[in-house]
Amino acid sequence: MNISVLSGKYKIFVLLLLIIFLTAFLRFHNLEKIYVFNFDEEYQATYAWTLVKDFHPIWIGVSSSFLDFYLGPYFTYFTAFLSYFSKGDPMLHAYFAAGLGVFTTVLIFLTGWKIFNLTTGIVASLLYASLPILVFFDQKYWNTMFTPIIVLLLFVTLYLVKKSLWYWTAFAALLGAMLETHLEPVPLFLIGIWNFLKGGFFKNIKLVLVSLIIFAFFYWPLAVFDYYHNFSNLTLFTRIGSGFSESRIVFNPIAKIKSLFDAMGRFWYLRPGNPNADEINLSCTSLSVKPEFKIIDQYAKRTYASPFLSILTLVLLGYFLWTSFTGKSRQNKLLSVFLIVAVLAFIVFPGGSSEYYALQFLVLFTLVPGILIGQLKKNFQLISIILIMVIAGLGINTVLYSSDEFSLGPKKKIISGVMNEIGNSSFSVEGRGICHDYEGWRYLFKIYGKVPAQSYTDKELGWLYPEEIEKNKPKYTVILSEERIPLTEDLSNLPSLRDGGYRAYIRKNY
Repeated sequence: MNISVLSGKYKIFVLLLLIIFLTAFLRFHNLEKIYVFNFDEEYQATYAWTLVKDFHPIWIGVSSSFLDFYLGPYFTYFTAFLSYFSKGDPMLHAYFAAGLGVFTTVLIFLTGWKIFNLTTGIVASLLYASLPILVFFDQKYWNTMFTPIIVLLLFVTLYLVKKSLWYWTAFAALLGAMLETHLEPVPLFLIGIWNFLKGGFFKNIKLVLVSLIIFAFFYWPLAVFDYYHNFSNLTLFTRIGSGFSESRIVFNPIAKIKSLFDAMGRFWYLRPGNPNADEINLSCTSLSVKPEFKIIDQYAKRTYASPFLSILTLVLLGYFLWTSFTGKSRQNKLLSVFLIVAVLAFIVFPGGSSEYYALQFLVLFTLVPGILIGQLKKNFQLISIILIMVIAGLGINTVLYSSDEFSLGPKKKIISGVMNEIGNSSFSVEGRGICHDYEGWRYLFKIYGKVPAQSYTDKELGWLYPEEIEKNKPKYTVILSEERIPLTEDLSNLPSLRDGGYRAYIRKNY
């Protein structure tokens, strides 16, 4: 091994450390104030807390579908583990989510470098480290946060099966992990299943048995649940017809295309100064909900993509797909198939057009600019890398100057102020808002103040804490409002306090 090789590896290591530092800095910066804690986080944290209070076996996690498909329980067990050490404080969850984002960046760097080239690894990881839409999602603790890692490892695994058929056991593990976290990558797993069948790997009985054992490790709690609940998960597709008749399933490809086109542009740039909670909250744009709810767009501070940036993504994607299928690079063709399936899955999925369903596409797309830049001549490579650095710089600026208007910082101050006003008296919690209505208030009051006697979320989550719901009318009602919206009732005569984008009205009941 000569000195020049060592020097080259040393430079790569230093470069990776710098990217890791940037990733960690952006994801942990001001996290205690800007952490987004909404209904999804409240549901998972409340469910996990039941295990902390009284440890007991559970066979399912949270519901992952409008058709009531239940995920496995491992993520809930893990959340309970974190909650035990933090005494329920969700900030430990936030730190874990941010740390997972750092790990994802390293995985992107290694994937780009080892499967494509060093340029791809550097560009892709720099983009993932600095682009605001990816940073903000990495700061959110929910089951979807594992999707980028699962998707990347799935791509790597299907690339490596040509080298050893035993990588199919990793595929089985990833399939099981998906059922414990989020179903978004399901269409991508169909690529693997097709290749498994087409390649005749099913004829290797030993491989099949080992893979089934690994998959069973993840799936067996769900099998127990299905056995005692009329095979609820396994009969998922039999409920699709009833879902359409009940209007629980909406198939609107036009709305999906609009949302995906917007996400393609938002990939490159988000405005600085906007609340990070507005940028990634699916309820803060009419693109994610029914188009007639345009009133949301009048109040939410969310970046809508420039058509130029969205078209740029489409052009880069189209050119990459064309060169991949006309070329001989196996890894490029595999990535192209992943990207196509991710796009089609987003469009045809008969559910909401929420941007986070496009997350797997955005993560995979980070590799495309690096691959294309690696194919350019040196002078053009230099210009392109400078442009990537400018984009990264703009992203860093947006992350550093994002507003905590609807994040955890103001919520903690509101809770502290309310508790100072009402003391140890009983109270109920209500919410008002356009896109910041269900904001996890009950759980946060429980952790940072006092357990509410009643809450407007009891109808959804009360089954998890029936013993904590009081039947008698509490002394106070605390109405937590999204300050920027007009209220349907006059509360101006009530004492109130404000912080960030919230206002708390305190009404004495007797």
